[in-house]
Amino acid sequence: MLILGIETSCDETSVAIIDGEGSVRANLVSSQIERHRPFGGVVPEIASREHLEQMLPLTVEALGKAGVGLDQIDLIAVTAGPGLIGSLLVGVAAAQGIAYGRGIGLAGINHLEGHIFSPYLRKTGSATAVPSRFLCLVVSGGHSSIYDVRGRPEDRQIVMKNRTRDDAAGEVFDKVAKFAGLQYPGGPEVDKYASSGSVDARYDFPIPRFKDDSADFSFSGLKANAIRAARSEDLNRPGAVRDGRMADFCASFQSAICDQLIDRLGRIWDEVKGEDEGPAEIAVAGGVAANSELRKRVTSFCEERNLIVRLPDREFCTDNGAMIAFAALQSIEAGGATDPRRLAARSRMAVGR
Repeated sequence: MLILGIETSCDETSVAIIDGEGSVRANLVSSQIERHRPFGGVVPEIASREHLEQMLPLTVEALGKAGVGLDQIDLIAVTAGPGLIGSLLVGVAAAQGIAYGRGIGLAGINHLEGHIFSPYLRKTGSATAVPSRFLCLVVSGGHSSIYDVRGRPEDRQIVMKNRTRDDAAGEVFDKVAKFAGLQYPGGPEVDKYASSGSVDARYDFPIPRFKDDSADFSFSGLKANAIRAARSEDLNRPGAVRDGRMADFCASFQSAICDQLIDRLGRIWDEVKGEDEGPAEIAVAGGVAANSELRKRVTSFCEERNLIVRLPDREFCTDNGAMIAFAALQSIEAGGATDPRRLAARSRMAVGR
């Protein structure tokens, strides 16, 4: 079996081909970072136009890299939501055209489910077997939640255990980095400077708590405090890099985000660990899963609790077609394919729908 996966939910156009063992034959991504950088964030109209321009060339290139023809593809998988509706429509229309023209099935995939299963992909060889239960921390520019995944493909349930009540972690990285004078996207820039800095007491970023003792995330307070600190320290001036202030600020800010992520992960783990057949694995997914500090923290968290940690290869952290194709492979046993004419793109889509 060969599955062609298409991902166009935001600002990366990606086409991938995987086989029935989850082995990635091709995974091509066309990034739009340079197009959106002047605006400090994603411009939806620009994103959808870029997807339109890149879709056909990427599909042809992916088929060539995999060494297969379109007539050898057995299933098309495409992100149907959530995401920017204009971007989603480009990918869905392309997938519908290929599937209908070839007379094969089309699987509309939830973007978040693609991330959830992405830690089990490998750069080479077959994918790692997906366990019957695991917790997955999904952190990206638009999403921050922890999911309890249980069951086999034919009866799998994905339960959201918490969510962010305001900003997503990746969004806060970008916004704070902008006020500190760093380039978009902010996450990699903060990570880079933090590597040579240390957590400084000048930057006090406490972990937020809710009156109802909820395990939800909240990053808006951290964002506001970090922006005020960046302004008061004049971090957008060249001297901040030379004297080490930028490095210490980034290390402190990055640590504060990780503090909250690990705190909530710990609370949810404590909630589920006593259950029969509780999760023995913790997975991390999404763009922020590439952050070096978070990867270290989650690894330590799992080692302390004798858990298996699943961290995606960095090429599978950002949006990519391989994760969409792999999610489709997980849903095949549950009748994941549908009539290409009946698939609709949706800007909002609950996991499991």
